[in-house]
Amino acid sequence: MKTALVVCACMMACASLASAGETAAAVPTGDYANHPENVWVKQSPRPGAPSPRFGWEAAGAYDPYNKKWIHWGGHDGNPQGFPLFLWDPATGKWEQKFPNTSPPGVCCVDGADVFDLAARRFVRFPGASLNHGWQWSRKVHLKSSAVWLYDAATNTWQNMRPPPYKEPGGYSKQVLGALNANGAYDENHELALSFGGQSSGGGTNNLFVYDAHSNLLERLDGAGAPSPRDGAGFCYDAKNDCAVVFGGQYLDDGKVYIYRYGTNKWEAHDLNPRPPTRMEKPYSTIPKMAFDSTNGVCLCVAWMGEKTHETWALDVAKLQWTKLDPAAEAEGSKSRTRNLGYDRALNLFFLETYTPANEPQLWTYRYKKAPADLPAEPPTDLVCLTAAGGKAALTWKASPTAGVKEYAVYRAEADKPWLAKFAKVGTAKELKFEDAGLAAGKVFMYTVRSVGADGKESRDSFKARTQPRVPAAPVVSVLAANKIELSWPALPATDVAGYNVYRGLVSVATNTALVKSWAFNDPAYAEPVVDKVRDIAGIEKLNDKPLAAASFTDEKVDLGKKGAESGDYKYAVYAYIVRAVNQLGTESGPSPYALTIASSPQNVLLREKGGGAEIKWDANPEKGIAGYRVYKYGKPMTLVSPELVKETTFIQAAAGGQSRYSVVAVDALGQEGEPSSPVWCGQSYKGFYPGEWHQ
Repeated sequence: MKTALVVCACMMACASLASAGETAAAVPTGDYANHPENVWVKQSPRPGAPSPRFGWEAAGAYDPYNKKWIHWGGHDGNPQGFPLFLWDPATGKWEQKFPNTSPPGVCCVDGADVFDLAARRFVRFPGASLNHGWQWSRKVHLKSSAVWLYDAATNTWQNMRPPPYKEPGGYSKQVLGALNANGAYDENHELALSFGGQSSGGGTNNLFVYDAHSNLLERLDGAGAPSPRDGAGFCYDAKNDCAVVFGGQYLDDGKVYIYRYGTNKWEAHDLNPRPPTRMEKPYSTIPKMAFDSTNGVCLCVAWMGEKTHETWALDVAKLQWTKLDPAAEAEGSKSRTRNLGYDRALNLFFLETYTPANEPQLWTYRYKKAPADLPAEPPTDLVCLTAAGGKAALTWKASPTAGVKEYAVYRAEADKPWLAKFAKVGTAKELKFEDAGLAAGKVFMYTVRSVGADGKESRDSFKARTQPRVPAAPVVSVLAANKIELSWPALPATDVAGYNVYRGLVSVATNTALVKSWAFNDPAYAEPVVDKVRDIAGIEKLNDKPLAAASFTDEKVDLGKKGAESGDYKYAVYAYIVRAVNQLGTESGPSPYALTIASSPQNVLLREKGGGAEIKWDANPEKGIAGYRVYKYGKPMTLVSPELVKETTFIQAAAGGQSRYSVVAVDALGQEGEPSSPVWCGQSYKGFYPGEWHQ
C-alpha cells in the first residue's frame, strides 16, 4: 500500500507523511474548504462519531440542499435493507431516520440510486427484495415501483408509480435492472438515469431516463449498446453532454461506451491505458464513476480486491484515462459496497464503502482546486407562471456572483427534456422576463444564464416549464361500492387552473393466483386478497372541464360488478390518477395512482415495553376505514390482532425476542389495503436515533 498522507484536524497545508500502511486521518472539524488535492481522507467513523453497523450492498448519494449523505437499502438480514440513515459531513455523525413509509427493502443496490438536483429528491430505482422466505408478497408487490423519491427536508418517501402500468412479460426489455444496476444524474437535462443490472426480464443493457417533474420514465433503445452487465461504472458527463459506461462485475470488457441523446447511439472506445478489468484481476473490478462538474472529468474508483482500490480520471473530450495514484487510497472494501458522488459546492467526491471487517466508512477526495477563471454562477429559483393568451412570466433570484451585467434567457419546446434544443429568446437587466406567443397545450422549457462583465455566460440555471409539476397521489375513500370520494393536496403554483381526474380498471393478482416461491411466506387469509397490480387499462378522464377544487366524487362506478380482471377477488379494483392543468391548458404528468383499496398506514413506530412490543401509527387519510389488522412476520406469518383494531395503537404482550410487524387498514367494504412498512422489536440501531420509538 502507498505511503499515506495524514491530514491535520484543520486540514491546512501542513500535512505530514505517515508510516507505510497507514490511511489518511479523519478530519473532525469538517474543514472541507482546505481539503488537499489527490488524497482520499476518511471522514467516518471518527472519534466520538461511530458509524452504525448496517449491512452492505446499499445505495447512497449526497444531498447538497440538506448537506447530508443519504444511505438506504442493503443486505442486512431479515429487514432486507429498508432502514434509512443520514450522515452529516460537518459533524461526522450518523442518524437513523424514520420516514412516513418506505419502499420494500432491497439489497444489491450499491451504485444504483442518485440524487436529483432539480427535484431535490433522492431517487430510488428497483433492487432485489429477496429475504429467503421472510418476505410478505403483498408488501413487496403493492409497494414496488420503478421510482420512489425521498425528501430529506420533510423526511418523506413518495411512491411515484410512473407508467407504463402493464406488468412486463417474461424477458421483456421494459424492465429496470433489479440487482446491481447503475445510476447517474444528468444535470444538463435534469434526469435520473438507470443503466444495466441483472433482471429476470433480460433488460440488462437497458438505459432508462426518469423525469421527476412530469413523472415520465422511458427506455432509450440506442444502437450499439454495451453488452449486458451489472456493477458497472456509470456517470453523466455534463461538460461533453453524454452518458459514460465502463466495465462491470462479471465481464472482460475494457472499452469506454459513450451515449448521446441526439444520435441515440452508443460509441465504443478501446483506450490504453485504462483501469483494470476482470482480464487483469481475478473476479472483477466493479468500478464506480462520478462526474466532477468543476473540473470536467469523470472519476473512476476501481475495486482491486478487498485490500485496496485504484483511482482514475477519464477526460471524455480527449478520450484519455489517467491513473491518479493518490497519496492515500480508501481502505479496502467488500465487493459490492461502494457509492460514489460529487458535490459542486464543496468540490468534493464522497465515497461510501464497507470494509471486510464490516465497518461502514465515508471518504472524501478532491481532484483539483476549482479553476480561477470559472464563469459566473447561474441565477437561482427560476419560476415560470403561465397566463391566458399564450404568455409566460419568468422570475428568478440574482446570481450569487458579483459583477453580473445581465441575464440571457433560453427556451425550448420539448415534451421530452432529453431532446430539448434551447435557443436564446432575449436578455434581461432585471430579475424577470415575459414571453408571449406560446401555443396552448405545448410544453416549453426555460433556462437563464448569468452574463458576466467579460461577456461570458454561466452554465444553465435549473429549468422551468410551462407545464405544472405532478400532483401527489389522491386519497381514495371507498364509502360504498358505488361511491368513491377523492381528494389531493392542491399545488402551490398560482397559475394552476384546475385538475383532471382519470380512472382505469385494474387487473390484479391475488394471493391464491400467485405461484408460491422461496422468497415469500404469506399468512393464511380467510378469502383471496389483492397481491399485485398487473395492469391498469381503459384509462378515461372523468370530468368535462378542469376541477377548481382538489376533490372529486365518483358515483359512476360499481366495485360490486367485477370482471375477469379481478380473478377470484370479490370486487372490481380501480386506479385513480390526477393531472394538474395551467392557464395555457397544459396538463401535468400523471400523479402516482391510488387504488380502491386502502393505502399503506403511515409513520408506524414501535418500542419495546415489558417484554412485548407497543406499536403506533397515524390514522389512514381515507374516510370509511373500519379498522386495522396487525401481522407478524415469521414462518408462518400470522395475524396477531384477532379483532379489528379500532385505535391506532396495538400491544403485542409477548413479542418473543426479535420480531417484525406490519399494519394493514381495512375499509368499509372489508377490503385489506396495502401493508405498512415493517417495524422491528428487539432489533434497532440504538444510539443513532433519539427516544424509544423506532422502526
